[in-house]
Amino acid sequence: MAGGRGTRLWPLTANNCPKAFLSLDGTGISLLQRTISRLSGLTALENIFVVAGRSRERELRSQAHQIPAQNIILEPVGRSTLPCIGLAGLYIKKQNTSSVMVVLPGEQHIQDEARFQSLLMCAAEAAQNHNCVVTLGIKPTFPATRFGYVQLGDEVSCVHDARIFKSLGFTEKPDEQKAIEFISSGKYLWNSGMFIWPTSLLFDMISRFTPDVSHALSDIDDAIGTPAEKETIERVYSDMRSISIDYAIMERSADTLVIPADIGWNDMGTWPEVAETWEVDNDSNTCFGQQVRHVGIDSNGCIIYSSGEKRKLIATVGVSDLIVVETPDALLLCHKDRADDVKDLVQKLKNEGLEGK
Repeated sequence: MAGGRGTRLWPLTANNCPKAFLSLDGTGISLLQRTISRLSGLTALENIFVVAGRSRERELRSQAHQIPAQNIILEPVGRSTLPCIGLAGLYIKKQNTSSVMVVLPGEQHIQDEARFQSLLMCAAEAAQNHNCVVTLGIKPTFPATRFGYVQLGDEVSCVHDARIFKSLGFTEKPDEQKAIEFISSGKYLWNSGMFIWPTSLLFDMISRFTPDVSHALSDIDDAIGTPAEKETIERVYSDMRSISIDYAIMERSADTLVIPADIGWNDMGTWPEVAETWEVDNDSNTCFGQQVRHVGIDSNGCIIYSSGEKRKLIATVGVSDLIVVETPDALLLCHKDRADDVKDLVQKLKNEGLEGK
């Protein structure tokens, strides 16, 4: 999935640039491209599908140029993750009716890729053997309110050193007090957004929990491979309701397993999270590689990013825990404690007609 807007990374994601298209390590390699390369050796390229918005088709095809053209799936409009995953599932089902489907967000950072691959193979094996949903869970490091949480039940098996637990339920985006309780209990993991299931099971769950979405996907399924395919997707998908896979299925599914995944996972969802992947100086400031020219006096814990062909010198005096993001079109100044609120800022810009300006 490569269509998420990543509004908390404004202004880098201004003009509706998907987060997955960003390069945040100074190499020019995007998060999407790293996600694709992370699957090297696990499956053939013809088994990898990428879903994103039609409005970014040209850039998407450029970034995912090694993926077969027919495996680039274009959404006419954004409809959250359930329709997105369902649409991709239709094409996968056409290719292989007995497939196991792995759903990956295209914008995550994973440090231990070898461990990730090992756990993914174990998850696929468990999903096929038990005909169930398997997800990778991440040990929480703070009471996040923008992640889902999965409650660990009893351990059911251990496959190739991967411990597999029964899930006792998902809670999507709890409030802060509830998140604190979850962490204190030691029995909850973050939902990584990575799901593994038999493709046939996905459609069984969609039919059971969201019949309206199932009906719409059935109409699209009938049109795939016919001259009416593009028009049908445009019409039916645009009328489909927007709902996440978490609310629609994961909170309601009883047959779910979870594998704790210590893989150096980072959602790259806010500027402080992105900065965790950058080098830290002696004053705990993090800068976007060698590209940023920053000079500071009595400045501590700041996050500095600058883009564009002519990067400005950024100088700070007597400030702490400040986010400074400079692009050719905008400048963001934000306290690190308010990083989540950048999303609200983007909404305000949209309300005032300033989004993307």
